Amino acid sequence: MKIRKNKYYILYFLILIYFKSAVAYENPNQFKVEADKSIEYFEKQKIYVASGNAKASKGNFSVKADKITAFMGKIKNSDITYIEATGDVIIIDQDTIAKSNFARYNFKDKIIILKGNTQSIEAKSFKLQSKKIISFDDIKKIATSEGDVKLVLSGPVSIFSKRINAKFDKINNNLISASAKGNVKIETKSETITCNSAKYNNKTNLISLEGNVIIKRDKSILTGEKGYMNLNTRKSKIESSKSKRVKGIFSPIQK
Repeated sequence: MKIRKNKYYILYFLILIYFKSAVAYENPNQFKVEADKSIEYFEKQKIYVASGNAKASKGNFSVKADKITAFMGKIKNSDITYIEATGDVIIIDQDTIAKSNFARYNFKDKIIILKGNTQSIEAKSFKLQSKKIISFDDIKKIATSEGDVKLVLSGPVSIFSKRINAKFDKINNNLISASAKGNVKIETKSETITCNSAKYNNKTNLISLEGNVIIKRDKSILTGEKGYMNLNTRKSKIESSKSKRVKGIFSPIQK
């Protein structure tokens, strides 16, 4: 079955996530899909395909993309189990915005997968970017990102790594903490720091540094096994370990 409409006319259909029948009035449990071009239903595969500036929404959660596919369960009159969105995907959840070339959302596990050349999750206090994949658990409020990852904090402070995990507040999706592992590099306006791993705590506004820590400021260099950066005072400290001493190279700044 295929449904089409002329230009500028938006086609709607309502699909209930938690209820089995559609109703005419707005309901927070309804999953609404609309598209400029067409909406198709494939009975055998039990999928809906919305094409052309498609949008799917439920409460404060919405997905926009070139195409959105909704997959139904195999049981008769079953609810949507997951959706896939492709092409200029934008996901909005309260004040958090996610962007990607491809997105998949599982309604049972509440997990969002973002894939493509570049994907991001952004809110007021941070922006998380990856060139490979970002997985977000909407129940545990944990994001896992891999492949040339970049986390931008207020300041601005940029953290680069092979892998960054981030934890968010369950009420408003604010960033609580983040951990980076593998070829970590941190950049500010005045410093460049490299280390094996780093952890950010939003409550203390500190970044702890671990393993082969190197802090470069102007022409001065500090090295050690661990340290921290205070984002409130903009001060960095480096510490020794049992096997390695702290080292510093200080060069005068030429005027």
